[in-house]
Amino acid sequence: MSIDPQQFPYPSRRVRFCVTRRSVLWACLMAVAIQLVAPALSQNAEVQWPIQESAPIEAPPDPSPEEAESSLMLEDLLFIAERDNPGLQAAFFKWQAALQKAPQVSSLEDPKLTYIEYIRNNVETRTGAQDFQLGISQKFPSGAKRMLRGKVAGAEADALRHEFEKARLAVRREVKDAFYEYFYLERSIQITAENLELLLHFEKVANTRYSVGRAGNEDVIKAQVELGKVENEVRTLEEFRVPVQARLNAALNRPSSHPVPPPSNVDVQEVQLVADAVLARAFNTNPDLKALDARIRRQKTQAELAKKDYIPDFTLGLNWINTNDRIDASLSGSGDDPITAHVQMNLPIYRKRVAAGVKEAELGVREYQKRREELQNKLSVDLQTALYRLRKSERQMDLYSRSLIPKAKQSLEVTEAAYSADDAGFLDLMDASRILLEFEDSNFRAVADYAQALAEIEFLVGVPLEQANQ
Repeated sequence: MSIDPQQFPYPSRRVRFCVTRRSVLWACLMAVAIQLVAPALSQNAEVQWPIQESAPIEAPPDPSPEEAESSLMLEDLLFIAERDNPGLQAAFFKWQAALQKAPQVSSLEDPKLTYIEYIRNNVETRTGAQDFQLGISQKFPSGAKRMLRGKVAGAEADALRHEFEKARLAVRREVKDAFYEYFYLERSIQITAENLELLLHFEKVANTRYSVGRAGNEDVIKAQVELGKVENEVRTLEEFRVPVQARLNAALNRPSSHPVPPPSNVDVQEVQLVADAVLARAFNTNPDLKALDARIRRQKTQAELAKKDYIPDFTLGLNWINTNDRIDASLSGSGDDPITAHVQMNLPIYRKRVAAGVKEAELGVREYQKRREELQNKLSVDLQTALYRLRKSERQMDLYSRSLIPKAKQSLEVTEAAYSADDAGFLDLMDASRILLEFEDSNFRAVADYAQALAEIEFLVGVPLEQANQ
């Protein structure tokens, strides 16, 4: 039985091309779908803030008398600040984001898929008329380049880690500074209020002496004038509570109006610091210096990477050419679809551009070296200043507590007795009272300055004070 070829005509090129194109499109869609689904299947855990998150902050009602009398604990405030401070959290997430840079820059680039459609092709090759081409290629930079890119990103992440540590130290310093300032303010209010009560007592004495004719009216007027001045000072100090509490609440990420109980006392840590040892320690542990050291490493690695641009990169690829199966009888061939391979490489012929990149990186090394030198000089000045404040405050605390305040109290008692016996004037009494007030206030100012200087030294050194002399 003979078969008529016309009964089974070969599908037209148009029909076959549509089927082939549909298959290619489905393949491309599948590839895109895989790329879209892949991130959802990623096992990478979300980066979380390492310190427990706080509950939403709500402004409580006015504190009860028991709550108002409770003491503010510095260690609790430091923990809350490190847990809730938004600036510290921002520095942490910036560092964590930088850690994700190295896997990106050290990885190969995405392979490239190429599709070429022959819109018009009347020439048949020995394998048939060409319909379209499908190719894939991958760029392969040298392993040294990818390794150096990863080291550059890693050095920058290390610098940001030290900047995060600096931010943590800065938050602790701010909390301590505000806490000790709040302590001084409360002691100053208390001392001024006590002086106000003493002046009220003196006013009564002056009135009594005036009523019996033992003193003139000028003593009463002087007492009232002094009372007005002290009352105004008490109100001014009490109003200053608002910005001091707002400063402390800001470090704790609380509303500025959040009630803050006053600290009842401070535990001043007495330390013996040797200036040379503290400076040497700071030069090795200060987070700013360590961040600059990391950036110097980054720039040196960047210079090495820039030199690698003299070496070409290679791209390898494969192409599949889809052909029509109808072959002219005059042509010989199997009719198989051709598969080709190709290699590409860039030609680094613009060497001035590469040399400029190397020079740029090398100059960056010198820039950060000079920045480190400048920062080290500034750090030395700041530490010497803080150590001077520490020694000065220590001497003042000893002077006021051991000598001046006891003598001023004794002088006030003697002057009050002499005034009652008409052996001293009212101005002598006021002067004795004012001197005692100034000495007591200066003593608490010295205590606060001493504690604040310790906090500043700890911030500059970058380690706890007990390690500063090591």
